[in-house]
Amino acid sequence: MALPDDRAPGPGEQLRALTDRAELTGLVNRFVIGLDHPDAQRCGERWYRSLFTEDVRLALPNGTHEGIVGLPEFQSGPRRHFARTHHLATNCLIELDGVRATARTNVRATHVPHGDGTAPNFVGGAAYDVEAVRTPDGWRISRLTVTVLWTSGRPTPGSEPGIEGPLRVALPVQDDEETPCP
Repeated sequence: MALPDDRAPGPGEQLRALTDRAELTGLVNRFVIGLDHPDAQRCGERWYRSLFTEDVRLALPNGTHEGIVGLPEFQSGPRRHFARTHHLATNCLIELDGVRATARTNVRATHVPHGDGTAPNFVGGAAYDVEAVRTPDGWRISRLTVTVLWTSGRPTPGSEPGIEGPLRVALPVQDDEETPCP
């Protein structure tokens, strides 16, 4: 049986680490769920500020973007090429280092093409690498890099050249009820 070590974290530090991990996992999950939101325009700059730092740097299959300003338009660009998408995130591994953290999560993204349903889905697997910082408003993602690990099927004809990884789409809102972003 191991004896207590004076350098081992106490209950307060352990609780803080657990709550930090939960908040960071929530940030990643909210971003991934937002990729499939039925109305991309409702995921505006205010929503992105609840996830990202003002100077966030994104490296995604559809390009790179820096900062919150213009992020909703950047994110909605590839969406028009698909009827709908479904992103699943799992295995979020988080490393804490004071006011900084890193996370890596696996994502499987299914992209359903427009049309009569006869075209195959475009499916991909990716790793999302995240850097985050603790701010006065809580944890925020400062960098997000998506690395496509595999794909099956082809991107929709007419999508932007060079896009080989997961793309995003939003379905039209089915009713007038406001659906908040996650």
